[in-house]
Amino acid sequence: MLERIVLTAAIALGLYGFVQPIAVRLRAIGRAHGGFIADQPWRRTARFVWDVLLQGTVIAQRPFAGLMHALVFWGFIAFIPVTLDHFARGYGAALLGRGLLYSVLTKTIAVMAVAVIVGMTALAWRRFVVRPPALGKLSLESGLVALLIEVLMITYLLDIFALTDHTTMIAHINWWLHAISILAFLWLIPRSKHLHLVLSPITTYLKDFELARIRPLDFEKEEFGASKLSDLSAHTALGAMTCVECGRCFDHCPATSTGKLLDPKQLMLDLREGFLKNPAQPIVGETVPEEIFWQCTTCGACTYQCPVGIDQIVPILETRRGMVAEGKAPHTFNTFFGNLERLQNPWAYPTPQAHEFIRDNGYPSFDGHEYLYWMGCLARFDVNYRKVSLSFKQILDTAGVSYGVLADEQCTGDAARRAGNEYLFTELASANVNLLNSAKVKKIVATCPHCVRTISEYKDFGLDADVEIIHHTQLISELVGAGKITLKDNGEGIDTPVYHDPCYLSRYGRKGDIDNPRRVLQAATGHAPLEPERTRDKSFCCGAGGAMIFAEETQGTRINRERTTELLATGAQSIAVGCPFCQIMIRDATNDLGKGDTVKVQDVAQFVAGRLG
Repeated sequence: MLERIVLTAAIALGLYGFVQPIAVRLRAIGRAHGGFIADQPWRRTARFVWDVLLQGTVIAQRPFAGLMHALVFWGFIAFIPVTLDHFARGYGAALLGRGLLYSVLTKTIAVMAVAVIVGMTALAWRRFVVRPPALGKLSLESGLVALLIEVLMITYLLDIFALTDHTTMIAHINWWLHAISILAFLWLIPRSKHLHLVLSPITTYLKDFELARIRPLDFEKEEFGASKLSDLSAHTALGAMTCVECGRCFDHCPATSTGKLLDPKQLMLDLREGFLKNPAQPIVGETVPEEIFWQCTTCGACTYQCPVGIDQIVPILETRRGMVAEGKAPHTFNTFFGNLERLQNPWAYPTPQAHEFIRDNGYPSFDGHEYLYWMGCLARFDVNYRKVSLSFKQILDTAGVSYGVLADEQCTGDAARRAGNEYLFTELASANVNLLNSAKVKKIVATCPHCVRTISEYKDFGLDADVEIIHHTQLISELVGAGKITLKDNGEGIDTPVYHDPCYLSRYGRKGDIDNPRRVLQAATGHAPLEPERTRDKSFCCGAGGAMIFAEETQGTRINRERTTELLATGAQSIAVGCPFCQIMIRDATNDLGKGDTVKVQDVAQFVAGRLG
C-alpha cells in the first residue's frame, strides 16, 4: 500500500511538472495577436502525416541525422501503450493482458527499443563529439535527455528478456528505475527544447500553406504592424515555443552564412524568452537587436528547412511593418519609398520612358488575349534587363502566343511590402488590382519571380481568385514541349551555363519551377546546366530579396559575392538566371570579382532567343 501511495505521489508530481510549464507557455501564446487558421483539414492532415508521423521533412533535409531522429520518434510512439501498461502494473493491473497480444507487442517494441538506442547514441555522438556549429553550445539538458532515453530503453529490454520474474528484488528495482526515468523525462520536456515533442505536431498542422504568408493589415482597426511581442501572430508565438534548436535555419540562412548578426534560430529563442518574460515588452531593442530585422533577404531557406512548422520570416516582416509605421526604416529605404510614391517604380524612372519602349518595340496592348505579360519595373525601364524582355517577346511571337501588355502597370510593391511599408504596398496593389480586374485578365506570365509571388498576394486585395500567375520559364518549357518553338545551333558554339535558382522560384514557387528552367536550358544548349554546390530548393540567395537590394550591406561578406564565387567555381563561362534581381546582383559580383568581361550573366529567355529556329 505504501509503495502505491509513493507511486501515486510521484505520478502526480511528474504530471504537475509537465502540465504547469506548458500552461505558462500556452498563456503566453494566448497573448499574441489573432488566432489560428485551420482551413483545408484534409490537406493539413496529409501534411501532418508526412511531416510528423513519417518524419518526411526531417529525413529529407538531413538524411542521416533525420533518420536517427525518426527512429527515436517512432520508438516513443510505439512505447505509449507499454508505458501505460508499465504504470498499471504498479497498481496490480495489466492493460495489455499477459497473453499472445502482450507477447507479440512487447517483442515488437523491443526491436523499436534497440532502434531508439541506435538513434539516440548516434544523435548524442553528433551533438557532443562532432558538434556541428548549427547546434550551438553544449547543453546539459540535452545530455540528460539522452541519458534518460538510453536508461528507458535498457530497463525495458531487461524487463522483457532478462528479468522475466517480476517478483525478484532486482526486477523490482529495474521497474522503479524505468518509472522514475519516465517521470523525470515528463518533468524535463516542457523546460527544454524537447517541448517540441508536444507542440511541433500542432505547429506543423496550423502552419500556413504559403511560405512566409503576409497577412494584410486592417488600417481602420489601427493595425500598423508589430511593435511589442503581443502584436506578433499567434503562430509566431507558438513557433517560438516549439523551436527544437536543430540549426537547419542557421545552416541555410545567407545572412548567418556571411557573418551577419541575424541567426533565425537565435531570433526564435529570443522571442521565446521575451514571451515568457513579458509579452507586452517591445520587440526591438529589448527583445531583439534592431539591425537583425534589416539583414533578412526573405529567401525562405529557414522556413523551407524547418522540420517543426516555424515560419521565421513572418515575425521579421511583422516587426518591419511596425518599425516603418514608427519611422524607423533604414535611411536608404526612404529614397525608394519616395520613388514608389511619386513615380510608381523604385528607381525613379519617368513613366513615359516605359510607354516609349513598349510602343517602339511593338508590344501588343492587352485586349482579351490569352496571356497578360506582366513586364515589371526592370523590364520596362532598365537598359540591361530590357534585353530579357525583348528575348521573351521574341519567343512569344515566334510561338504565336496570344499575349498583350498593360502600359499603365505599376510596380507590384514587392520591395515595399517586404521592407515593411504596408500602406504604400496597399496603394500600389489596389491600383494594379483595379487595372487587372478591369482588363478581365485570366492568365498572367512574368519574368520576375517576385512579381509572380506578389501578384498572387493580390488575391487578398480583390484580384479575381481564378487568375493564373506563372513564371516565364514555365510557359517557355510548355512551348518547347509542345513543339511550338524549335531551337538550333546559331554557329557561335554552345556554352553550358551554370544555373542559379532564384529563391522566389525554387522555394516560393511551384514544384515545376525548379525543373522548368533546366528543361529549357537543356533544350537550348543540348546539355543539362551545371549545378553549383547549393542548388535547387537549397539554392543560396543572391542577396537582393526582402528589399535588401536597396539596403547597405556593411557587415560580413557580401551575399552576392559568396553566391557568385560558388557559381564561378563550377568553371562555367556563363551564368543562367531566372530573376531580374538575381541578374543584377550576380552581374555586379562578377564585375567585383574581375570576371565581368569573361563570364556572361543571362536570363534563361536569352539563351532560348539566341537559338530560335
